[in-house]
Parts: sequence; C-alpha cells; structure tokens
Amino acid sequence: MNKLLKPITILLYIVYIFSAIFFAINKELGNIGLVAISLVGTFILSFINKQNQRLLSKELYIVLALFIMFSALLGTCFNFYDINYYDDFLHLWSGIISAIVAFSIIKYFYTQRDISKMSKIFLIIFVFMFSMGVASLWEIGEFLMDTFIGTTTQAGGLEDTMIDMVDALIGTIVTIPFIIKKSNE
Repeated sequence: MNKLLKPITILLYIVYIFSAIFFAINKELGNIGLVAISLVGTFILSFINKQNQRLLSKELYIVLALFIMFSALLGTCFNFYDINYYDDFLHLWSGIISAIVAFSIIKYFYTQRDISKMSKIFLIIFVFMFSMGVASLWEIGEFLMDTFIGTTTQAGGLEDTMIDMVDALIGTIVTIPFIIKKSNE
C-alpha cells in the first residue's frame, strides 16, 4: 500500500487540475467549486494521514480520497449519477468505508493486544451500529438539503432512501468479517 499512496495522490491532483481547466473552459463555475472542494478535501486527508497514521491509515486515506473523486467529481460534475446503479455502488462503498472508520476509531483508542482480546460480539455491534448510523445521518442530510436548499438527492423518495440504506447495510456486512480477521492479528 505504501507504493500506491504517492502515485494515487498525484494522479488525483492531476485529475482535479485537468477537470478544473475543463470546467473553466466550459464556464461551469459550480463544477469548478466542487473540484476545488474535492481537491482541498484530498489535501486535508493527505495531511492528516502524514501527521497521524494511527487515526487515518494509508488504506483508509486511499479509500476516502478515491471516494471523494468518484462521488463529487465523477458522480456530480461528470453526471455519473445518471448511470444505472452508480448511486448504489457508492452507497455500498460508503458502508464499507463507515465500517473501516469504525474499526479505525477502535484502533485509535486501543492497542492491537487489547483489540485482539476484545469481545467479537461487541466489535461487530459497534462496527455495525456506527456504519448504519453514518448511513442514517447521510440520508437525513440528503432529506434536509432537498427540503431546505431545493436539491434533488432523493428524487426516488422513500424507495431511494431505503435502497441507499440497504446498499450501506450490504457494504457493512461484507466488511465485518475482514475487520474481525484484522482484530485477531
């Protein structure tokens, strides 16, 4: 993973810069703003990773940085959300990310020795509840943006919300066995 960190980061910066140029040429100011936010977000993640790998591991940094690109740049700016099941793919991925973040929080506060002794049932419940809580808060955020700002993130209504939650659930369930394995190392 160490060998991938720098090339992926450089590639992301290049993609963002060329995307900003493309949107500037096409006078798409809103998309330039999203590219700028994505670029800053990636920079902040990189900075945190360099300062505190216990808090933000290299693997988590890469997954989060790529998620920003796939959701904000490709999804919103380049209209990938118009592709069937693209939103489902991202919500499934977010379930994976949330589960990994939950485990990262545990790893931040406990030593590996303590984690290996930790009750696996507690670990599963914590990771599951944390991940599903993040998915719930995300859907509440979408609802509030649609209600007060006029966006259309939940164009499919309740069915869209529930499918997004199921996608996150699947991502979480798929990730838990890997987390249990990592907890025993």
